[in-house]
Amino acid sequence: MKRLISISVIALVAIIFRGQIRDGLIELQKPSVPHEQPRATPLVATVSGSPRATTTPRPLPTIVAAPSAINLAVPFMSQAPRGDWSLPWQEACEEASAMLVDAFWRGASLSVEEAEAAMLKLVAWQQEHFGYYKHSTAAETARFIREYYGYKRVDVVYNAGIEDLARHVRAGRPVIVPLAGRLLGNKYYTQPGPVYHMLVVKGVADNGDIITNDVGTRHGRNLTFAPNVFLNAMHDAPSGGDEWPVGVDPVGYVESGRRAIIVVYPNQ
Repeated sequence: MKRLISISVIALVAIIFRGQIRDGLIELQKPSVPHEQPRATPLVATVSGSPRATTTPRPLPTIVAAPSAINLAVPFMSQAPRGDWSLPWQEACEEASAMLVDAFWRGASLSVEEAEAAMLKLVAWQQEHFGYYKHSTAAETARFIREYYGYKRVDVVYNAGIEDLARHVRAGRPVIVPLAGRLLGNKYYTQPGPVYHMLVVKGVADNGDIITNDVGTRHGRNLTFAPNVFLNAMHDAPSGGDEWPVGVDPVGYVESGRRAIIVVYPNQ
């Protein structure tokens, strides 16, 4: 009798927590990645005998040494914080990626409520300034990061490659990358995957794989991609808008876009 009760209790617990158990098993199946590297710490200057924190970052030794593997401690939150993939969350990858990089530079964590509020504000900003928000190009994304968040230097680098991604993350800078989402082959997407997507590159694994925070899935923290797959998927949208140009195949249109990356520098 006691054994039957124990089995029933275990079965009930498994049913109640089946989502968490499934997510835990998925995390265990992911390839291992390096331990997360915290952002650079601020220097402390002295003015009239009083300590004053400056915004000039002091790179940690492991960043200066440019190790072959690195993994920046960028906070993670999917673009659908509550698992609701209706609009605007379905099209909020640009906003989510920008939000994560901003949180990294501020040394902040994100609650579900804070993430939702931040993304909705970015959506509203784009609707006011662009007239749309669904498919923002690299240049448009850089603009709202610059103007909304107040970062003075936000570079868009075209024709960038894997070496450029590695150089920036080894220097302590996470990178936002626009992609033809279906070329990633991400099994965690609702298939066949997004036509156009953005995510955050945060590291390089020992085997050269690209480490990301992929906001397009709740399993996106520390998600890795082979460099050749990732490079092939790197495509900026040729134009922004809530709809693709009339008469074009959206998949082919995005795949015709040039490679681009967005690099946000901390204010000096």
